Amino acid sequence: MGAWGTAPWHTDGAADWFGAAFAGADLDARIDEAFEYDDDYDRIRAACYLLAVLGRSTVWPGDLERLDGHLERGIDLLTEMIEPDSDFRDLWDDDPEVVEAVRSEIAELEDRFEEDDDAEDDDPEG
Repeated sequence: MGAWGTAPWHTDGAADWFGAAFAGADLDARIDEAFEYDDDYDRIRAACYLLAVLGRSTVWPGDLERLDGHLERGIDLLTEMIEPDSDFRDLWDDDPEVVEAVRSEIAELEDRFEEDDDAEDDDPEG
């Protein structure tokens, strides 16, 4: 077994397990559907949650070449949602807790994006 860290997804066995667990799931298509409309806030946030949880190169069940694009698009959409005077903020009556929750979601996606870039830098074959 190859291991490169202490996280549950930092082993060859875990990467294989994730691949088998999501076999047949087309998450790339589901993310694309959720991101199709800028005002489909519930689906955007749900898709971004999956990206935050699964958006690691050893876990992502979709096309790894598309992962960075999904992460970037998710960050952009969530950022637009919390802009002053946005329809999303209006829907939530400018609730500061909701705005802060979305900011946290953005930070998680940014961490995933940076984490993936760092992993590529550390990969001797990448």
